[in-house]
Amino acid sequence: MRSVALTLACLSFAACSGTAQPQPDAGRGSDLDAGRRVDATPAPDAAATPDAAVPRDAAQDAGADDSGPPPEPCPRLYHLAPDGDDGRSGATQAEALATLARVEALLEADPPSCDVEVHIAPGVYRQQQTTWRFTLPDHRITFRAADRMDRPVFDGCSAAGDCHGGTFFRLRHADGEETNLHFWYLHVRNYQTAISLEGGRNAEATSNGGNRIYGCYFERIGNVFDASVEPSTACVRLVNSDDNEIANNHFVDVINTRSGGLIHAIYVAHMSDRNEIRANRFLRSTGDPVRVRDYSNDNVITDNRFIRVGTSAGYSDWYCDHDARTDCTKPDPECPSWNNQFRDNVLDGDWACAPLATFHYFQDDSTTGCAPPSASARRLRTSGNTQTSAPCSME
Repeated sequence: MRSVALTLACLSFAACSGTAQPQPDAGRGSDLDAGRRVDATPAPDAAATPDAAVPRDAAQDAGADDSGPPPEPCPRLYHLAPDGDDGRSGATQAEALATLARVEALLEADPPSCDVEVHIAPGVYRQQQTTWRFTLPDHRITFRAADRMDRPVFDGCSAAGDCHGGTFFRLRHADGEETNLHFWYLHVRNYQTAISLEGGRNAEATSNGGNRIYGCYFERIGNVFDASVEPSTACVRLVNSDDNEIANNHFVDVINTRSGGLIHAIYVAHMSDRNEIRANRFLRSTGDPVRVRDYSNDNVITDNRFIRVGTSAGYSDWYCDHDARTDCTKPDPECPSWNNQFRDNVLDGDWACAPLATFHYFQDDSTTGCAPPSASARRLRTSGNTQTSAPCSME
């Protein structure tokens, strides 16, 4: 028997049309703070240092035996340049490599004992697609602009304009441990998907996590660059990926020319928990900008700006309901998501420049085969979200 634990609520367009002032959230009463409003979200600062106080790993052991080999300089550095050569060492700018795939091969051949930084010189890197598996559970691997004022551009199109799509960076790691990949100040454009952090979707123990995407600029993601390419589902995708931070990024023109509602700027799916999505700018997306799916819990979405995005809401929750559908592909049922938060966001119109609702649930709270939530659980808690009086006025 299906039981509905909560009454689903969704903002209607009529509730916010014709008003002269931003409106507070409308939804489930006790979960919403109607007295708290935000008139504007601080603009993402592309020049901000992502982690000025990030501690580096201790590179030298003061008590090390002087008779042994010298300690490894930390962090270990690799350099990339548009005119680099994968036959080089990558250890200096003069010896810069050409591809991220070669960096991974060098790490696999000689695993480091401390943090790794990949300094990427300004310029355009064309049609790179990387499936990455090497990680260090106790150390970070950072892919960063060598000059944070001049982002390097990873372009899915060739110089001649041939655009094949694909995914720029795909992490495949399902060992239930932190993967600690950091992406700082990169510009990614003309791919079906920019970054996909993938654990195993069928068992919660096969997760990854602890990754960070900061200060990046994602542009023309989906199939907007070539309508013959298959539609995409995400710009940034999390699959059983926990404790990640996605902050201070720009998502611009995340568009499918067909199946427009299929794509999401950030897709939090399949048991992806405790992720923080903060201070991002979403500008023009045919699908709902933040989609949560299948028992992805305790995620926080706050201080973002949503401008001409989506068809249903700024936050939407969907799962493949095996009670109602015959095309679900997981061996076990997909389930509702719980205890997520959507707070202090600015909503400036949907894809059609009608008022953008705050949240929308596509299915009810219960389905056969899903454990019941705790008595205190809520699908979503919201507060402080505001709608602009003139949709798409911030475009």
